[in-house]
Amino acid sequence: MEEFSWRAPEFKYYYKDASWYWTSGIIAGVLISISLFQKNFLLAIFLVLAELIIIMWAKQIPRTIDFKINEDGIHCGKLKFYPYEELDGFYIEKDNEEAGELILKTQSAINPFVKINIFIKDQKIIDNILKNFLDEVEYEESFLDKLSDFLKF
Repeated sequence: MEEFSWRAPEFKYYYKDASWYWTSGIIAGVLISISLFQKNFLLAIFLVLAELIIIMWAKQIPRTIDFKINEDGIHCGKLKFYPYEELDGFYIEKDNEEAGELILKTQSAINPFVKINIFIKDQKIIDNILKNFLDEVEYEESFLDKLSDFLKF
């Protein structure tokens, strides 16, 4: 049985300049002002905490993770392992000429899709190995996927 491994970032990273943070802060400030004007203090506290979390996540740089595909399943570093029995299928999406995503369809109702960064040069190898264990499925980007790409988050 073939085994294939690669190193890739944990998630897509988008550089955010000062204007991104200013825009985020202005939107949060307007929403907080509206909630305070309406005397909805709980919402104002929630919005402040949400904005702080958004800023922390925006500054987070992805770690490089070792991925491996073998006869047991898909290993995502030491963090996560997906046995083939818990997966319903896979899809490979090309982002650009160099990078793409391996999208795994899980049996989870909460988070049915897992995205793993891959390099396009490795696409054929990954595709050939996974076809031995999983079916290729159709994947359509959700509204939240499109929104996060638009916001570069």
